[in-house]
Amino acid sequence: GLATRGVAALRYEKRTKVYQAQLAAHGSGLTVHEETIVDAVAAVTSLRAHDSIDPNRVFVIGHSLGGYLMPRIAVEDSDDRVAGYISLAGNARSLQELILAQTNYLLSLDGELSDSDKRQLDALSSQIAQTQNADANFKAHQGIVLGAPASYWLDLRSYDPLESVKRIKQPMLFLQGERDYQVTMEDFQRWQSSLNSRQDV
Repeated sequence: GLATRGVAALRYEKRTKVYQAQLAAHGSGLTVHEETIVDAVAAVTSLRAHDSIDPNRVFVIGHSLGGYLMPRIAVEDSDDRVAGYISLAGNARSLQELILAQTNYLLSLDGELSDSDKRQLDALSSQIAQTQNADANFKAHQGIVLGAPASYWLDLRSYDPLESVKRIKQPMLFLQGERDYQVTMEDFQRWQSSLNSRQDV
């Protein structure tokens, strides 16, 4: 659709999909920087160097995690090479809060939570608490918690997307499906509230 309108698009798989085994072996040092941010910045560099691309009209579109990390991707683009940013169903809440909400929604689809469902939610809440606990045991943790190593969660502890997004100078567009249960209108409204003074968002 974009190509038929003369808009080039570079799309690629995340490292965690393509190189899952290698990253698991590397494991203990993995953060969103290696998973998402580095490649987004490399994509901008690649596009700007392409003969068919106007280097002053490169936009970054992030979906879900990519939208959540949009402010951190923008920080990496310290030379302001990107013309604007687009978030497609980017969560404004922490990943842990999102995981719990998604699981609760799916388990509640039949109308009520069974004892098994409640045990599953309790176990999940316990894992989430582990990622948010700042004690030395978690910092030294070498295993996988909620599908990622401790380094991943430690890196995200100080990240506040709603504060960080205010530092992006370029125009932004946020798009959200109203029936999406994974990232919801609650996230969209949080972005909206955070940026309601901007005329270019």
